[in-house]
Amino acid sequence: MGYSRRVVDLFLRLWPLTHVLKRWSSNPLIGKAFSPFLGERIFQATFVPVAEEVPIVGSSPLPLEALRRLVITSSHRFIYHNCICRTQESCQRYPRDFGCIYLGDAAAHLHPSLGRLATVEECLEHVERGADLGLVGMVGRLWTDAVALGVLRQFPRFLVICFCCDCCCLVRTDMKGAGPELKAAIKRISSLSVEVGESCVGCGTCAETCFVGAISIREGRAHVDDDACKGCGRCVQVCPQGSLRIKLDEEDRLWRELLERVGPALGLGKRHEPG
Repeated sequence: MGYSRRVVDLFLRLWPLTHVLKRWSSNPLIGKAFSPFLGERIFQATFVPVAEEVPIVGSSPLPLEALRRLVITSSHRFIYHNCICRTQESCQRYPRDFGCIYLGDAAAHLHPSLGRLATVEECLEHVERGADLGLVGMVGRLWTDAVALGVLRQFPRFLVICFCCDCCCLVRTDMKGAGPELKAAIKRISSLSVEVGESCVGCGTCAETCFVGAISIREGRAHVDDDACKGCGRCVQVCPQGSLRIKLDEEDRLWRELLERVGPALGLGKRHEPG
């Protein structure tokens, strides 16, 4: 069994250090020292823009469908009672009691004081609510989470779906000034891209909002740097003109890419499909 809330709260006293470490990561020497801790076996973070619908005939809107499949195929599901990031940052914009979903065998070992084991239906409703709240979906595996929760032994089968806000998220805040190694550890789903429409007036709202600074204003229009973009879709949500949209190259490629990246944490092969 993992750690109780009392023990987890002791670990969370170190939270202020996360801001310091992200700032320090911009130093070339410190950034390189961080590199061993940012490998895919230790740190994975992939954003899935659940609040944006990319309709596919006969299916739930993608990319929401990708998270639905992860929930269905997981061996265990655990809904955390609160969002650690929003609680630690005293969030004023989004509900602090709306937490993450932990998936995989590790979820069965989380302490009941932290949340509850949940059914597929409960988790699917949770995902839908995250989309309705306008939060950004993130699928990840962070070694530090497993340590703080007391499930390090189960880390090979550890996965989390987070519902992130711009103001508090551990992976989204302070990132414009973070080092390149830390930014590169956040992997974009390559089949997703952001397209700028003709109605763009270059107001700069998207550029100000982008958490990694992947958008600039050139000749009165927004320009998205595909190499820097993390595919979170937040810019699409905030554009006052509705000029930006999520583009999906191939309807099932998103799922295949996500499965290749995080499937091993759920014991899934590349060809696995939910029933």
